[in-house]
Amino acid sequence: MLLKYRQFHILEREIEALAPMHRVAFAAACCERLYPNYGIFLREIKEQGWNEKDPIREALDEICEFLAGKKIDAARFRELLSNCEEYPYEYENEETPEGQRGAWIVCETIELCLDPSVRQTISVVKQIHETLFEYIDYLCQCEDEYSEDMSHEELVEIVSNHPFTVREMAKQSEDLQRLR
Repeated sequence: MLLKYRQFHILEREIEALAPMHRVAFAAACCERLYPNYGIFLREIKEQGWNEKDPIREALDEICEFLAGKKIDAARFRELLSNCEEYPYEYENEETPEGQRGAWIVCETIELCLDPSVRQTISVVKQIHETLFEYIDYLCQCEDEYSEDMSHEELVEIVSNHPFTVREMAKQSEDLQRLR
């Protein structure tokens, strides 16, 4: 089984077959792959003077500990979620949308720890798909790969076949196979 970009019906069937903790593990693996995007945002805001503790890394680490068997109660997950939602929004800018979305995906994964439903897992993956779309759309604009009459469907096709997307879909497929 190989997942395809924006074909959520295939993903839904695969996720339904997973145990709740495996859904969390799947989402956490996706978050770890996107963390470098958030790291770029973090580096930029630190250059602008923000020097607080990184709530996103802390949350990801605790999710991994939870998956390894550590008891973490719902109150702690809510605290982690609150901390992550309060990261420095005043530093958001148009140059770091992938990093900001990476932070949001971690928030979605914390919510998944509280409600390991198929719907919540797919919500995490949809955010990943949007991250890919935004970034590849940006690359196309920068590289003048747009034609004036390019349709949205044509752009989706470009995103679907881009090496970043193909690699992420392959990794997600591999992760799902290992978690079965």
